[in-house]
Amino acid sequence: MMETGVRKICETVWQFWPTLVCWSGVVVSLVIIERISVPPCRWDSLILGVAQDMRHSQLDRFFAWITWTGSLYLLTPATAIITVHLSRAGRSGDAWLLALGLAGASLLAHGSKPLFGRGRPDLFTSLVELPADASYPSAHSAQILAFALSLFLTLRPVAIPNTALLLGILLLWAIAVGLSRVYLQVHYPSDVVGGAMLALLWVYGLEHLLHVLGMRVR
Repeated sequence: MMETGVRKICETVWQFWPTLVCWSGVVVSLVIIERISVPPCRWDSLILGVAQDMRHSQLDRFFAWITWTGSLYLLTPATAIITVHLSRAGRSGDAWLLALGLAGASLLAHGSKPLFGRGRPDLFTSLVELPADASYPSAHSAQILAFALSLFLTLRPVAIPNTALLLGILLLWAIAVGLSRVYLQVHYPSDVVGGAMLALLWVYGLEHLLHVLGMRVR
């Protein structure tokens, strides 16, 4: 009886291993990326210099606008509206994926900032007011990629003429937000990479968890 019970427990735990690997990967990747890019990191400084050389009034306005689309001021109400629609359509699992995808990525990004305590870039003058919190990882990058991936995974089961096009658009949006944080001189490139890795691993771990729990059908 005991062996049967232990075997069942092991089988149950085994179902969750992809989620555990992804979420453990969040911690490992954040630590590794931060360690290999401690300021002044050569490639961080180089890319910030390239961004400074690209300065143009039209680009300034574009990136100032696009960076706002990665903030919670836009993503929170957008997520709430879509979540309500999904819930009313009987797709509670998809609603949970979208809501927890954004919320979890944002909380992890903001919660880990004090642990690393990295200062904001000071090589060049920032184009916007520097946020008061730490620089690493980039919460904007984590939030927009988590939203984009969660939305894609939510819409993918539905009959969409071209899922590749949808994914391309969402990823271009996320990349543009990440680039905007560097262009505006409020983040090191490694901050953006760290935020993106956090979002990627968090969302895919969450997606697998909801699937194992029977809340979503892939």
